[in-house]
Amino acid sequence: MSATIILRNVRVATLIGVYDAEKHAPQTLRFDVELKLRQATASLTDRLADAVDYDEVVRFMRDFGKQRRHDLLESLVYELAQGLLKRFALREIDITGWKSVEALHPAEIAVRVQMQEGERWDREDSDRHND
Repeated sequence: MSATIILRNVRVATLIGVYDAEKHAPQTLRFDVELKLRQATASLTDRLADAVDYDEVVRFMRDFGKQRRHDLLESLVYELAQGLLKRFALREIDITGWKSVEALHPAEIAVRVQMQEGERWDREDSDRHND
Protein backbone atom coordinates (compact mmCIF):
# COMPACT_ATOMS: atom_id res chain seq x y z
CA MET A 1 0.00 0.00 0.00
CA SER A 2 1.18 3.51 -0.69
CA ALA A 3 -0.08 6.93 0.32
CA THR A 4 0.28 10.41 -1.13
CA ILE A 5 -0.33 13.73 0.59
CA ILE A 6 -1.43 16.47 -1.80
CA LEU A 7 -1.09 20.13 -0.83
CA ARG A 8 -2.46 22.80 -3.18
CA ASN A 9 -1.96 26.56 -3.20
CA VAL A 10 0.64 26.73 -0.43
CA ARG A 11 1.73 30.37 -0.25
CA VAL A 12 5.41 31.10 0.47
CA ALA A 13 6.92 34.59 0.69
CA THR A 14 10.52 34.86 -0.53
CA LEU A 15 13.03 37.07 -2.29
CA ILE A 16 13.31 35.85 -5.87
CA GLY A 17 14.19 37.37 -9.21
CA VAL A 18 16.91 38.79 -11.39
CA TYR A 19 15.66 42.38 -11.59
CA ASP A 20 16.59 44.98 -8.96
CA ALA A 21 12.99 45.59 -7.88
CA GLU A 22 12.53 41.84 -7.27
CA LYS A 23 15.67 41.58 -5.15
CA HIS A 24 14.39 43.93 -2.45
CA ALA A 25 10.71 43.09 -1.99
CA PRO A 26 9.45 39.62 -1.06
CA GLN A 27 7.09 37.98 -3.52
CA THR A 28 4.49 35.39 -2.67
CA LEU A 29 4.87 32.20 -4.65
CA ARG A 30 2.28 29.44 -4.85
CA PHE A 31 3.15 25.76 -4.62
CA ASP A 32 1.33 22.54 -5.44
CA VAL A 33 2.99 19.53 -3.82
CA GLU A 34 2.50 15.78 -3.98
CA LEU A 35 4.36 13.90 -1.25
CA LYS A 36 4.61 10.15 -1.87
CA LEU A 37 5.24 8.61 1.52
CA ARG A 38 7.78 5.91 2.31
CA GLN A 39 5.20 4.16 4.48
CA ALA A 40 1.44 4.39 4.81
CA THR A 41 1.46 3.50 8.50
CA ALA A 42 -0.77 6.42 9.53
CA SER A 43 -3.47 5.11 7.18
CA LEU A 44 -3.68 2.04 9.38
CA THR A 45 -3.04 3.47 12.87
CA ASP A 46 -4.80 6.87 12.67
CA ARG A 47 -1.96 8.36 14.77
CA LEU A 48 -0.24 11.66 13.99
CA ALA A 49 3.02 10.19 15.28
CA ASP A 50 2.96 7.77 12.32
CA ALA A 51 2.17 10.47 9.75
CA VAL A 52 4.00 13.11 7.78
CA ASP A 53 2.51 16.17 9.48
CA TYR A 54 1.44 18.47 6.65
CA ASP A 55 1.34 21.47 9.02
CA GLU A 56 5.04 20.84 9.58
CA VAL A 57 5.59 20.49 5.82
CA VAL A 58 4.00 23.90 5.18
CA ARG A 59 6.00 25.46 8.04
CA PHE A 60 9.21 24.01 6.53
CA MET A 61 8.32 25.48 3.12
CA ARG A 62 7.60 28.94 4.57
CA ASP A 63 10.80 28.94 6.63
CA PHE A 64 12.72 27.89 3.52
CA GLY A 65 11.30 30.91 1.69
CA LYS A 66 12.27 33.30 4.48
CA GLN A 67 15.82 31.98 4.80
CA ARG A 68 16.88 31.87 1.15
CA ARG A 69 17.13 34.14 -1.86
CA HIS A 70 17.17 32.88 -5.45
CA ASP A 71 17.46 34.46 -8.85
CA LEU A 72 15.59 31.69 -10.64
CA LEU A 73 12.40 29.85 -9.83
CA GLU A 74 14.04 26.70 -11.21
CA SER A 75 16.74 26.62 -8.53
CA LEU A 76 14.33 27.52 -5.72
CA VAL A 77 11.90 24.71 -6.58
CA TYR A 78 14.74 22.19 -6.98
CA GLU A 79 16.37 23.09 -3.64
CA LEU A 80 13.01 23.06 -1.87
CA ALA A 81 12.29 19.58 -3.27
CA GLN A 82 15.67 18.36 -1.99
CA GLY A 83 15.03 19.88 1.43
CA LEU A 84 11.61 18.26 1.75
CA LEU A 85 12.97 14.86 0.72
CA LYS A 86 15.75 15.15 3.26
CA ARG A 87 13.52 16.34 6.13
CA PHE A 88 10.47 14.09 5.77
CA ALA A 89 9.87 10.35 5.27
CA LEU A 90 9.18 10.62 1.54
CA ARG A 91 10.00 8.29 -1.29
CA GLU A 92 9.13 10.80 -4.00
CA ILE A 93 8.04 14.40 -4.45
CA ASP A 94 6.33 16.26 -7.26
CA ILE A 95 6.39 20.01 -6.62
CA THR A 96 5.29 22.90 -8.81
CA GLY A 97 6.19 26.49 -7.95
CA TRP A 98 4.09 29.30 -9.47
CA LYS A 99 5.23 32.90 -9.83
CA SER A 100 3.35 35.91 -11.17
CA VAL A 101 5.36 37.85 -13.72
CA GLU A 102 4.53 41.56 -13.69
CA ALA A 103 5.46 42.06 -17.35
CA LEU A 104 3.08 39.25 -18.33
CA HIS A 105 0.34 40.13 -15.84
CA PRO A 106 -2.01 38.41 -15.24
CA ALA A 107 -0.02 35.42 -16.49
CA GLU A 108 1.96 33.15 -14.19
CA ILE A 109 4.90 30.87 -14.88
CA ALA A 110 5.57 27.58 -13.19
CA VAL A 111 8.44 25.17 -12.67
CA ARG A 112 7.82 21.54 -11.76
CA VAL A 113 10.39 19.24 -10.18
CA GLN A 114 9.87 15.52 -9.75
CA MET A 115 12.44 13.82 -7.58
CA GLN A 116 12.88 10.49 -5.83
CA GLU A 117 14.52 9.80 -2.50
CA GLY A 118 18.30 9.74 -2.86
CA GLU A 119 18.26 11.57 -6.20
CA ARG A 120 20.47 14.62 -6.38
CA TRP A 121 21.91 16.80 -9.09
CA ASP A 122 24.31 19.50 -7.99
CA ARG A 123 26.26 22.37 -9.52
CA GLU A 124 29.27 20.16 -10.28
CA ASP A 125 27.01 17.99 -12.47
CA SER A 126 25.71 21.14 -14.17
CA ASP A 127 29.23 22.40 -14.83
CA ARG A 128 30.13 19.07 -16.52
CA HIS A 129 27.11 19.37 -18.84
CA ASN A 130 28.14 22.91 -19.86
CA ASP A 131 31.71 21.99 -20.86
